[in-house]
Amino acid sequence: MDQTVKTETTAPITPAQHIKAGIKFTILMVWLIVMLIPFLILEGLKVSASAKIVRFWHIGARKITGIKVEQIGSPSDTLPLLMLGNHTSYLDIPVINSLFTVNFIAKSEVRNWPGIGFLARCCQTIFVERRAIKSHDQIKILRQKILPDRRLVLFAEGTSTDGSVVLPFKSSLMEFVFDQKIAEVCHVQPVTVICLKETSDRTSPEPEHVLYPWFDDTTLAFHFWRFLATKGCTVKVHFSPSRPVSDFANRKELTQWAHAGVQQGYATILKKS
Repeated sequence: MDQTVKTETTAPITPAQHIKAGIKFTILMVWLIVMLIPFLILEGLKVSASAKIVRFWHIGARKITGIKVEQIGSPSDTLPLLMLGNHTSYLDIPVINSLFTVNFIAKSEVRNWPGIGFLARCCQTIFVERRAIKSHDQIKILRQKILPDRRLVLFAEGTSTDGSVVLPFKSSLMEFVFDQKIAEVCHVQPVTVICLKETSDRTSPEPEHVLYPWFDDTTLAFHFWRFLATKGCTVKVHFSPSRPVSDFANRKELTQWAHAGVQQGYATILKKS
């Protein structure tokens, strides 16, 4: 988390909103415990159905927290698939994971985040170190994980933003799909996620810059509690058409194409195209 500068502020949380947040948090924890029991049983038995439980939990978590999702386009049916997208918040995870079964690629620090790290491990998140000295080892891990039929999501900006811009994509980890076995069968697809601000003028939608994005020095606990204190939000997810990896000469060419696809999705959502 970091990058862009916050330009908007929020009003203090009222007592009534604290009560609302407390109720939502309690329901969310009960939902987690209820779903965690069958998940752990199936994981212990090595049953693949546990991935469906993860998706079902995220659907429930999204509804409890008040996140509405509107989808434009569809994720590619071709597997394996690498999806490259922008990133504004940890809330992007339940948004995307509620739409289909997927594994996220995350920086290694996330593993130790309170609460989030535990959930990320349950979701079989692939943790990588992005330092150049580790890149070769990480590429080997990713090559093993995507074959034969995984769908992986990588937030290619390498950080989170306030949703007002799409930062340049980092290409270093894209190298893993250029393995010959992977390039022959793998597709890549840009995905754009934007939380929209509540406005009376639906003809001029704007990104929400404060309540949903988590990019500055606000603590995770306070940000999440503040979000629970609201009625929720609407998030739009745009899927651009996918292309086979074999269409691209190298990772930089692929990265530039994916970045342009995410920007086009951004323009489409905001009706600028």
